[in-house]
Amino acid sequence: MKTGIWKTLIAACLLTGIALPGRAETLPVDGAWIIRDLVLDIFDCQNLVCGRIAWIKDPARRASQCGRTIIWGLAPNSPSVWTGGSILDPDNETTYRLSATYERDGTLHARIFKGVPLLGKTEILKRVDIRSLADRC
Repeated sequence: MKTGIWKTLIAACLLTGIALPGRAETLPVDGAWIIRDLVLDIFDCQNLVCGRIAWIKDPARRASQCGRTIIWGLAPNSPSVWTGGSILDPDNETTYRLSATYERDGTLHARIFKGVPLLGKTEILKRVDIRSLADRC
């Protein structure tokens, strides 16, 4: 392969961020997701997935719950599956185990459980444009 082609390939990698060590990659789940009556801001936290409350429908709960990190410790198993996390129910301060799968339809399926995943429940989260919501945190 000629030197010019190598230089072009290296430049392309640098421009796209492929060859930059230590650069955090955006996860397919980063961003705002609605689940029931709240919106979570999902983000990378030390190579794990975390989530904090970014909006709550009920104004009475906003002061005590806005901005709280309620998801932590989700570790990647594959590009679209995370396990080993925890989620806090901010209404009763109970912590549950959590795993998540990013589906092809663009939804995020969160498996919430105590003990055995089989005995838990699955919540489906959908992306939302946080700018469209009034009274954000």
